[in-house]
Amino acid sequence: MRGMKRGIWMLLIAWLCVACRHEISDRLMGKWQLQTVETQGSIAQVDTVWYNFQSESLFMYQIYRPLSNDYFYTYGYKVQPEEHTLKLELTNYTILVKDFLPHTDWPNARRTFTVDYIDGRRLILHAGDTTYTFRRY
Repeated sequence: MRGMKRGIWMLLIAWLCVACRHEISDRLMGKWQLQTVETQGSIAQVDTVWYNFQSESLFMYQIYRPLSNDYFYTYGYKVQPEEHTLKLELTNYTILVKDFLPHTDWPNARRTFTVDYIDGRRLILHAGDTTYTFRRY
């Protein structure tokens, strides 16, 4: 009986871990507007960048260019190997990655973020020494 209770508790804990992982993925769904980028105590206000998590594995990186009054974007893949880890990879779908990267602060086509916080209105991602704060758009 005691072993059975322990087994039930272990199953419950495993289920909760999986549910939490899916919960973060579900809460990411939708369009998020980047508001601030903080690096080494310096905060930059941003209102021209969006991450759009369109499905369990697809996302879009969108940038508004005020000087030309247009948007450009590319698609990529999203993977969440752990509860608070978010891996994004840009693809050569609408524009070559090498032509898109100079308009971002990404060092290459792949980026790993830690999800520091997420609720219905706010998302905070962390990569290296940089923190990105988004609002749901």
